[in-house]
Amino acid sequence: MKKPRYYYRIAILMLILTVPPIGATQIGWYLYDQQTGFDFGMIVGTSSVIYAAWLMYEKGWREEDED
Repeated sequence: MKKPRYYYRIAILMLILTVPPIGATQIGWYLYDQQTGFDFGMIVGTSSVIYAAWLMYEKGWREEDED
């Protein structure tokens, strides 16, 4: 699979690092309580950081395009 353009990769990484942790925190907070929501956000946030680091370093997403 071909890598997206550099600006799209940065936008995708920003979305990966913000949307899932915030969403998990809000859903956990709404469905359970404050502490559980915070725990859900930390777990999902850690997973998001691991996935973003894998994309950046193993898939080479941090290098700019060579046009």
